[in-house]
Amino acid sequence: MLQVLSILQAAKGMKWNQQVEDGMKKIIEDEEGGMDPEKEAETVRDEIAVAYKRILMLNPSDEMQLKDDFRRVLGSEEAEDIFDEAEKIMWQELQEQARIDKELSLKTSQKKAFDQLVKDVKHGKDPSQEGERVVKKLKEDAAKILTLSPQEQEEEKYKFYAEYGEETGEKVFQAIKAINEAEVEKAAASTHEEVQGPATAAR
Repeated sequence: MLQVLSILQAAKGMKWNQQVEDGMKKIIEDEEGGMDPEKEAETVRDEIAVAYKRILMLNPSDEMQLKDDFRRVLGSEEAEDIFDEAEKIMWQELQEQARIDKELSLKTSQKKAFDQLVKDVKHGKDPSQEGERVVKKLKEDAAKILTLSPQEQEEEKYKFYAEYGEETGEKVFQAIKAINEAEVEKAAASTHEEVQGPATAAR
């Protein structure tokens, strides 16, 4: 156990904290003791989900190295069982969190706009060509998400994966980024024009 935790702590780019440690400890203990991690209390399942998300947030080569180190220490079969269970719990927790977030944070008009965005990306349409009211709501959503920290943005992206599937979830996230980038560029151009205007008039 200590050797596995040392591997996690030493992993390049791994954002280590007590919650990650507790989650990995518990799922290893459950697997070694023949217990079902899915039957753990909600707080424990959340710790396991956070721990596995942190592993997936590593760059691909570091993730592969970490999983190879797990297999070396625990054996291939036990390591794979741990990865499979942790991933299953992570997706279950993400889906539940996405459902709760959707219920709590989206007003009716906001929800309609976001549902339209999802429909558009599924059918290859450009969401920015929707009506003015829809686009306004989407810009507000995009600004909220893209002003989060990089780690929090990753969390949001995984929520989209859980809610809509990885392929559609990625398209939704990229559409949100595109909407926000277009708005930032528009604001920058407007500011530039305001600055240039007086300077030109003064000549």
